[in-house]
Amino acid sequence: MEITKFINRKEELSGLESLWDSNKAQFVVVYGRRRVGKTELIKRFAKDKTAIYFLAKLESEKEQLHDLSSVLADAFNDAVIKNSPMTSWESIFEYLYRQDKKIVFVIDEFPNIVQSPRILSVMQQYWDEKLKNTKIYLILCGSSLSMMEKYIFDYKTPIYGRRTYDLKLPPLKLKDISEFFPAIGIEETIRIYSVLGGTPSYLLEYKGTLDNTLINIVNKRSFLYREPEFVLREEVNEPRYFMSILHAISTGLNTVGEIVNYTGIDRGIIGKYISILIDLDMVEKEISITDTWKSRKGNYFLKDNFFNFWFRFIYSNMGQLEYNPDFFIPGFKKNFNTYLGFTFEKVCKEFLVENSKLLPGFTKMGRWWHKNKQIDIVSLNEETKQILFTECKWKNLKEKQAIRILKDLEEKSKYVDWNIGKREEYFALIAKNIENKAKLRKQGYLIFDLDDF
Repeated sequence: MEITKFINRKEELSGLESLWDSNKAQFVVVYGRRRVGKTELIKRFAKDKTAIYFLAKLESEKEQLHDLSSVLADAFNDAVIKNSPMTSWESIFEYLYRQDKKIVFVIDEFPNIVQSPRILSVMQQYWDEKLKNTKIYLILCGSSLSMMEKYIFDYKTPIYGRRTYDLKLPPLKLKDISEFFPAIGIEETIRIYSVLGGTPSYLLEYKGTLDNTLINIVNKRSFLYREPEFVLREEVNEPRYFMSILHAISTGLNTVGEIVNYTGIDRGIIGKYISILIDLDMVEKEISITDTWKSRKGNYFLKDNFFNFWFRFIYSNMGQLEYNPDFFIPGFKKNFNTYLGFTFEKVCKEFLVENSKLLPGFTKMGRWWHKNKQIDIVSLNEETKQILFTECKWKNLKEKQAIRILKDLEEKSKYVDWNIGKREEYFALIAKNIENKAKLRKQGYLIFDLDDF
């Protein structure tokens, strides 16, 4: 299997390798949004092992069995099944069982193969009666989260409870993305991350400058031009309502009431649509850090930066882009810094997590708000009663500006109802550039800018 550009994934590879070293049968599920790097991860894991890789196509059962027979024939140099392909799933799994070897057997795009109605029952039977007693390393991989949930994780499916390990592959973080662009500074990397997010295939569409990348995105021949729409169509039957909800959230309408008013969707069913988007890993609900998880005062945000960018800037202007794409970049630049202000908060959260050993320890992190007051990031250590208040500014700050922001942060912190009188407080400011950082640090503040990233 050919291996293309591969970044990080050390933890995920380590987990897969530890299972291989156990010398026991493994039933592994690898899933996540399409283009996030699942196949490349599996290829990297399997590169030095006896491995059989089968990419399931959306075709008839007869064709799938024929294609898989051909793959097995090549893997085991078996002229018999090359000339006489197997005609049932029982014969496929029986053939694998009789090899009596330590092998990796991968079925990629597993939801496509499940269109064959008997495959799940046959797989369950062979795993329970034979394969679990071998050294086979079975990997089922899929991109459609709704289908993977239906066929693997739902308790009604025949193979429910058989998996020995499941791995949901997330997008890359900012710290990994610099490996894609080693000659680019941190500020430009953050701009790229804010537009393309952490999906490897999207990042590979970077064209040397942000302007060139934007031109590529709005090119109708680019797969990114309608990518979020196609992803959504793979997951839901009626995408238009979901598209409206995602567009509303991308423009800053984050409460249920705001989303209802914008989309016109009945309040009684809007919760169902939002719940589906949360299950599909497209939307996340955020509650104020000091509220309980049962709170109904949550705000909703798009999890993926590219989806957020696309719904805010591309989807909103799709009509004009069809006729005059040249207008896009000047209009986009007028609003980009405001947009970056939001995505920079995500970057700052990642920075705080990565540097948690250098900062007051915390076990919980999130935004805080109450009425008209808001703090970008509040980090709590519920055991030691430490609390860290952080403001994030995508700006170059003079010393006086920084002090003003910090004093305002101290004032707002008084309204955060958490262990008042018992807690140990810290205050942090993160910005593009901050004048006289050392001086501010001597005053007890935690001060960071892009030079510290």
